[in-house]
Amino acid sequence: MMNGQFNRLGISCPSNYLTINQGEFVGIAAFVLHTRPWRDTSLMVDWLTLDHGWITTVQRGARQIGKKSPPRPMAFHPLTLHLVGRGALKTATQIEPLSRPHWLKGQALAVGFYLNELLLRALHREAPVPELFYSYAQTLEALTQPAVEFGGLIRRFERALLDELGVGIDWQATADSGEAILLDQLYTLDAEVGILRNNTGKFSVTGRVLHAIAEHLPLETAQDRRSARDVMHYLLRPHVGSAVFHSRALWQSGTPPEGA
Repeated sequence: MMNGQFNRLGISCPSNYLTINQGEFVGIAAFVLHTRPWRDTSLMVDWLTLDHGWITTVQRGARQIGKKSPPRPMAFHPLTLHLVGRGALKTATQIEPLSRPHWLKGQALAVGFYLNELLLRALHREAPVPELFYSYAQTLEALTQPAVEFGGLIRRFERALLDELGVGIDWQATADSGEAILLDQLYTLDAEVGILRNNTGKFSVTGRVLHAIAEHLPLETAQDRRSARDVMHYLLRPHVGSAVFHSRALWQSGTPPEGA
């Protein structure tokens, strides 16, 4: 693993990073996606890891009370862990900070949980997604900044997820005619084909909204922001399902901006 890649997370790469030795994977960069109780005192943990994608492990003793119990891994904190075991369900040990934590609160926290739900619904287990890992880390970093524009940040990550799944569309030109997208034109969106020049009314969207998604530009009106949200939800639905996201309840407990 190259040092330059780990510098993207603000760390250097030790010489034994991500080596395998007698059933132990060493120093895996990871974020917690979800935890749940396992047996009497342990946790089952879902992780997004740099080199293995989504994995599930056991952290033994994490729920027991006492000085010797290991600390619970925290969501949104860049961590490293060791995986021990030869079976399908490995044990996570030596969980340590990789760089400074991302302390999210309010609606930034709700966005973070939404990203985690997206990943758990869309990813396949143990399929490496290194670019998406970095996109996730960068999104968390952006969520800690003041005056963040949530809608645009979410759309950027959703688009990165579609690209990682291999179902991203061409945002610059129509799929049926190859024409460049015009800002004042109305287009039809097809999740399997892409953007269509002929407006059939099935799922209509303006070129202005498509251009903003393509170039990661802010949208000025609430109507356009809602449209951008609906576009991404439409494209993601075949891959994440139609069930309500639990993070939506947390988001609605605040006052979400239109189209986020």
